[in-house]
Amino acid sequence: MKFFKIYQNFFLRNLIINALVVGIIFACVYDEFSVENLDWFYLFKKICLGYLPMYFGVLCSNIVLIKIFFFQKKYKIFAVLFIVYWICFYFLMSWYFLYTDLGRLKTLSVFSLVCNGTGIYFLHLWIVQKISQTSKDLINYESELSFLKQQLNPHFLLNAMNNLYGESLVAPERLPDRILNLSDMLRYQIEATKKDFVLLVEEVEFIKKYIEYYAFRNERLSITQNYEGHFEGIEISPLFFLPLVENAIKFSGETSAPYIILDVSVKERKLSFSINNNFLITGSRLSSTGIGIENLKRRLEVYGLKHELKYEKKDDLFSIKLIIWDLPTAAL
Repeated sequence: MKFFKIYQNFFLRNLIINALVVGIIFACVYDEFSVENLDWFYLFKKICLGYLPMYFGVLCSNIVLIKIFFFQKKYKIFAVLFIVYWICFYFLMSWYFLYTDLGRLKTLSVFSLVCNGTGIYFLHLWIVQKISQTSKDLINYESELSFLKQQLNPHFLLNAMNNLYGESLVAPERLPDRILNLSDMLRYQIEATKKDFVLLVEEVEFIKKYIEYYAFRNERLSITQNYEGHFEGIEISPLFFLPLVENAIKFSGETSAPYIILDVSVKERKLSFSINNNFLITGSRLSSTGIGIENLKRRLEVYGLKHELKYEKKDDLFSIKLIIWDLPTAAL
């Protein structure tokens, strides 16, 4: 874990990688000098002359050949281009080394450069993937813990039991649905946070159940929900919208006439989510920590989602709008 933290430092990571490349150049030219007559400035200049073309040679191989062809599973084209590229590179660099008086570039050195450069690139991708996965797991655990703290604390359960008891006296025929609603919410939360992504359809259904439950708890709460587009096959990280809906219900609930307007629309893989709620300008007993929005920003960053997030307070209205492009789709 400590290594992953160090690796996330852009400066240190590139310093280590570039030091390896310089080491290969150094090995190519060092044997041309005697220890007694070693001119370090001249040796440094030689290393710089050899460093740039070899560095960009590895860079082009990694971000063009490997990223575009290998990762796109065009293996036959990749194999041919990879061999042709490095053969041409070898002859070009052999001429370049003689032209710049660096000596003759050895085949072993180029082979070492290919292996090390490609290997370091794959190692880099693996480390970045592990860091990303660790961050996702941490966020999911934090979301699960936050939700469980709120939903499973004695105060919440006491209110839930009191509400269900009151419902059983007034309208007992509706009690089974209320119990199932609460049970489904808790079950979904426990199962969903074990995954990186869930179906958007499931996430929307969870939000509907969550809103339905709190509308039942607060009869004064007016909620308008609009859903447009085809949600099937689109994926999103679990409990993604919960903090925003949760805050809207919490802060609007303090007003005399609480209301929430929720709009969710999907067009192809573009998602638009907006929520508006009223709140008390003064006299609120709640403190706005901004944790919900900060958590959302962090998740957007960790999952690498292309997005646009806007929010503002105007008079007694709080508005937030989130647009996400290129959402992942479920495997068929």
